[in-house]
Amino acid sequence: MPSEKPFREIRKALESAGWVFMRVTGSHHIFTRPGHQTISIPVHAGKVKPRYVRIIEKEIKAAD
Repeated sequence: MPSEKPFREIRKALESAGWVFMRVTGSHHIFTRPGHQTISIPVHAGKVKPRYVRIIEKEIKAAD
């Protein structure tokens, strides 16, 4: 099971998989990729909770 990860690692993984950072709304960082659903990631104290890490990992695998 994934653990909490720094947002900078998540952002790097998403951007290398083709997602584009669009904006920040409150604590939510929004990424888009043509042909895929928009990803909204809540970030607190520079960390992403394990629940969202799992979702992001699935999205990155689905994009391959």
